Amino acid sequence: MTEPTTAADAATLVEEGRAALMAGDNFNARQRYRQALELNPEAIDAWIGLAGSVRPYREKRQHLQRALAIDPANPDALAVLAQVEARLAAGELLAPGPVREAPPPPPVEPVEETLADVPEQSLDLQTTQVEMGYCYRHPDRETGLRCTNCNTPICTDCVRPAPVGQLCPDCARERRPVNYQVEAWHLVVTAVVALIYGTLLTFLAFNVLSFAGFFSFIAAFLLGPLGGEGLVRILEVLAQKKRGRSLQITLSVAYAFGAAPLLVPLFFVAPFLGIALTIFTVIAITTAMARLR
Repeated sequence: MTEPTTAADAATLVEEGRAALMAGDNFNARQRYRQALELNPEAIDAWIGLAGSVRPYREKRQHLQRALAIDPANPDALAVLAQVEARLAAGELLAPGPVREAPPPPPVEPVEETLADVPEQSLDLQTTQVEMGYCYRHPDRETGLRCTNCNTPICTDCVRPAPVGQLCPDCARERRPVNYQVEAWHLVVTAVVALIYGTLLTFLAFNVLSFAGFFSFIAAFLLGPLGGEGLVRILEVLAQKKRGRSLQITLSVAYAFGAAPLLVPLFFVAPFLGIALTIFTVIAITTAMARLR
């Protein structure tokens, strides 16, 4: 089955979401509305429907505000937003049921019945609509938030913002770009390469800066970026072009350890040259870290 790719498909998804919402299937309704917004972020009906399919009032308000940013005079969005603001002003956080975009049901003729005639399930309807859960990472925290991808309960500390809705940490990690999905062996390769590279390059830079003499500071500023760029080029081959903070930290620490055996004693023997070599080392490390961002 091919994925929908046109505005007409987005409209179809909105209709499917509305049908699911009317049937009480909020989860499938959210899925349809979010798919429609991926195809057409300007679909006002999808934003309003998405507001009706979630329970937290603050999240409802965010979706309705997105709809009003597209059409500030939209009567449906304004009406539902007024209801949501009233609930928030009353101190309510979660809706017992979705704010439906469908018209209210027709009035029912009064029926003479006593409380005993009302089924017990009807008395508990309000309670069964409130689907509270416990965060899967913090079992002691009750929450009404759920991952929009896997529907897992998550607390506010575990929420990871997404373009539409929120994700749990596991789903957010799976959606990271491939270049930022770093495994342990990538860190090991980075550490070994940076350690060896830092040792050899520091020795080479020492000889070049010694030859430069008075101009060693200028040479350090000019050659430092080249040294960092060379390390990144090697890691792109050996570490599969991975990026991220963990690689930045690993690279900087390993390179510093590789440079330290020559750099530290140099301050006691030739301080002027030691400062120039330190400048070269710092520039090389910061250049490599910037490229791995």
